[in-house]
Amino acid sequence: MNAAEIVAVGLAVLVALVAGVMIATLHALTRALHDVRDAVERLREDTLPLVDELHEVVDNTVDHVERVDRLITAAEDLETRVDSASRLAYRTIQSPVVKAMAVRAGVSEATKRLRGKAAEPAPLRAIERDGGGRRRWKGADRAEPVRTKRSR
Repeated sequence: MNAAEIVAVGLAVLVALVAGVMIATLHALTRALHDVRDAVERLREDTLPLVDELHEVVDNTVDHVERVDRLITAAEDLETRVDSASRLAYRTIQSPVVKAMAVRAGVSEATKRLRGKAAEPAPLRAIERDGGGRRRWKGADRAEPVRTKRSR
């Protein structure tokens, strides 16, 4: 055997070894690919029902949110109506009540004067601030009623 034949046999053995390693690698890759395919199929089987259930839950949640929105809108409308009715009642009652109180005060004062007991107005008091910045009545006890120029 000459050198060329020995090199050719060596190359043939090397090619055969490389081919064997490649076949073994391809076989391992094929097994891994089948395992991945099986895992994906199991995952699909497990997740599809969960996704369907999730869609149902989302639809129910949307229905509940819409219902709550309708309730809040109705409550806001009711609040507006009650507020309007309250303002109307206040305006309706305020003027006659104030007038009745004024008439009562006038009749009371007139009665006192007719009886000879003229009411003396309470002295006006000034407000002063103490060292801490709090307001205090100057020259009178704080329990006494305050009379202003307008209330005389």
